[in-house]
Amino acid sequence: MSEQVVEKKQPYLMDIETLYLPAKDPYTTAKWYVDIFGFDPNASHHSPLQEGAGLVVLHTASSLTLFFVQSEDKLSLSFNNLEGYNHAVLLFRVKDSEIEELYSRMIEYGVELATDGIVDRGGCGREIAFYDPDGRKVELNTYGTW
Repeated sequence: MSEQVVEKKQPYLMDIETLYLPAKDPYTTAKWYVDIFGFDPNASHHSPLQEGAGLVVLHTASSLTLFFVQSEDKLSLSFNNLEGYNHAVLLFRVKDSEIEELYSRMIEYGVELATDGIVDRGGCGREIAFYDPDGRKVELNTYGTW
């Protein structure tokens, strides 16, 4: 039996472009991300940060766009693995040189943390887990930025 040679191709999917996230009050949630993480509140010409808006759009430093959409639905974005560890689905990569500053900002703003300070995950980087205003567990991680 002869082996078939399969030509290796790049995956069809390039990256995640957009996340639609339910928010009880999109303005409050988006403003929280702007204040703590430095998002540009006017980066979106169609849905900038405005009080009373049913939709606010923020852009990360890469190509990811976050749509905060007014909704009563909740989306926890975390799950437990078989060993009982709770994983956040939403993880932002940050520069290792800036994680202490971000941690200080989070403490200053009274952010509810899910970890005791900055956790060193060895070869997986350093991370901080926290909850955003809509109760979603989110993580910041420095993997690959040192």
